[in-house]
Amino acid sequence: MKKLLSSLLNLCLFTIPVFLLFACSSIEKYEHIEVFVAETMEDNKAGLYEATGYQKVNAITYIEEGKTYIKTDVKSIEDFYDTKGNFIKSEITHSYFTTSYITNVVRGDNLKEELQNPSTILLPDDYKGHSKSENMTKEEKEQVKNHVLSFTNKLTK
Repeated sequence: MKKLLSSLLNLCLFTIPVFLLFACSSIEKYEHIEVFVAETMEDNKAGLYEATGYQKVNAITYIEEGKTYIKTDVKSIEDFYDTKGNFIKSEITHSYFTTSYITNVVRGDNLKEELQNPSTILLPDDYKGHSKSENMTKEEKEQVKNHVLSFTNKLTK
């Protein structure tokens, strides 16, 4: 009987910490790849927002969430156009942040570079206020991912 209790106690002492270790390490990871066109707006002298054009966007969003933190990493290419469809500029952006749920401390950075040529892919030339993300194939998502990474990997502080 003593041997059985001793074995059972040893088993419990071993399995409980292992169980707690695995329970505490549940991390959820997400990756979202999207392409879309959105209207851009600015406030006018009267304080009302008015359309100033539109932007075409290719973006990759990574989210990692643990019990005590959340990490976000957004890499994007944004082409800006005026209301007549004339190209204005392109912005390459890499924003990454980690927020602690315990201390509420946010750490990260935002890298940005401006280009003078349109750089997004898989979007129509005209603005119709729609998103292509829902209908993208795996191949298109991989193409967008590689395209965005080819630009954002060159960004430096």
